[in-house]
Amino acid sequence: MKKFTLVMLVLMSVAPANAGVKQDFIKAVENQCKKSKEEAKKLATPGRAGNVIKFKTCSSATITIGDCTLKCNDASSSIGG
Repeated sequence: MKKFTLVMLVLMSVAPANAGVKQDFIKAVENQCKKSKEEAKKLATPGRAGNVIKFKTCSSATITIGDCTLKCNDASSSIGG
């Protein structure tokens, strides 16, 4: 029971952090690419190779996703903080 409780607490603390990144991605697509919220949500693919993580960890000034080019912060210059 203690392990289950610990796992649930960890999962609950991680989920909101990921949700914020996805919302940041959707907002960037809406603003920078002039797409609707529905179109932006379709581009917000999850997973380690998904578009949301590409946006979060981009290593250049822009990333291209489909016909949309997003400006983003260079994550490689802020490693560790």
